[in-house]
Amino acid sequence: MQPFMQPPASIGVVSPVRSPECMMVMQDFLHACEQSGMLAYEYGRHTQNDPVLGKPDMLICLGGDGTILSLSAFAAQHHIVLGGINMGHLGFLTACAREDIHTLVACLANGNYGVESRAMLSVSQQGSVSAEKTEPLLALNEISLMRDQTGRMIDVDVELDGCLLNRYHADGVLVATPTGSTAYSLSAGGPLLWPSAGVMCLTPICPHSLTSRPVVLPDDVEVTLRPRERRGRAGESLIYSIDGHDTRPIALNETLVIRKADTALRLLTLPNSDYAARLRAKLGW
Repeated sequence: MQPFMQPPASIGVVSPVRSPECMMVMQDFLHACEQSGMLAYEYGRHTQNDPVLGKPDMLICLGGDGTILSLSAFAAQHHIVLGGINMGHLGFLTACAREDIHTLVACLANGNYGVESRAMLSVSQQGSVSAEKTEPLLALNEISLMRDQTGRMIDVDVELDGCLLNRYHADGVLVATPTGSTAYSLSAGGPLLWPSAGVMCLTPICPHSLTSRPVVLPDDVEVTLRPRERRGRAGESLIYSIDGHDTRPIALNETLVIRKADTALRLLTLPNSDYAARLRAKLGW
């Protein structure tokens, strides 16, 4: 974290939910920024192509962690600081609660805030001759591979830098960042990882073997997920999910190649942000 930075030159505000409560919070935030002499505006399609407003220094989103996840790839690719005002429940990634927006504005105006670098994963779908070559996709939390039809298990070979680690027979397999260790990976029995740790976690989802355990890996390793056909189920389809909101099909003759992304998310934090205290509050410790 880097405290005492420059106030952002421009702040775009995003609210995917247009509820009266969200609109009231947005107007309150915009008015407070105006009173503090900062340029803040609602960011959306009408501003994306504007030469001045199209690329703000900072994006503030109204919502929970899901809203930040949906904007993380865009913010990382354009080197925009991303922050959140929590309108949801957990809010592991948000900078503050809705009741604290005037504190947030004061910190931004005074440059009294920090920016954490959060590692992201890059995933490429490879192996199909007929498939068009696409750009790698970015994930802030995790990449999960599973069967499209619930209640069915899959077989998947996991390779690390080209060497076989294990063939998992499970509901699925996921690879998570330290940020994502408090999300799907935690529900699947994965460990909690400190956000700044230079690692990633491979977590089997409901494995059929008691010895199939999560594995913490260095973040410079290349992970390959290679689906295998199960007898009598060749016609069933598989899917993989990016942060739980972008789901895509994958064939048995394809693989997923996962690496640490070259770009990271720049996440807004406020002074006295204590991750240990956040864990205690959010997990009920």
